[in-house]
Amino acid sequence: SYEIEIIEEVVLPNGHRIILGETDDTSNNVCRLNSSEIKLPLIVRSRRLGDRISIKGTNGSRKIKDIFIDKKIKVDERGSWPIVVDSSGRVVWIPGIKKSKFDKNKNDSYDIVLKYQ
Repeated sequence: SYEIEIIEEVVLPNGHRIILGETDDTSNNVCRLNSSEIKLPLIVRSRRLGDRISIKGTNGSRKIKDIFIDKKIKVDERGSWPIVVDSSGRVVWIPGIKKSKFDKNKNDSYDIVLKYQ
């Protein structure tokens, strides 16, 4: 397990990186956030038992475990898959897989852009 504060760029144990910076990409590899809606600093960490995410576009939440099963993420990759949380522990993004209700559209007001590479 790991826990790293996101500053400019974070190199993850799985060999990928999370970078702060603008992009036109709108895939699940990019997350746009408004700092007034979340508690900074942002932290990338491995998943924890009982983690849930409030899915963008719905009123409910889902267990991260169930999302990994639906997306057919291998069991041995799930423990090291990055989970981005705010400082209060709310999951704001599962890079490459799911965005939370905190993600903003390109036309909305946001001041943080995270890219998963």
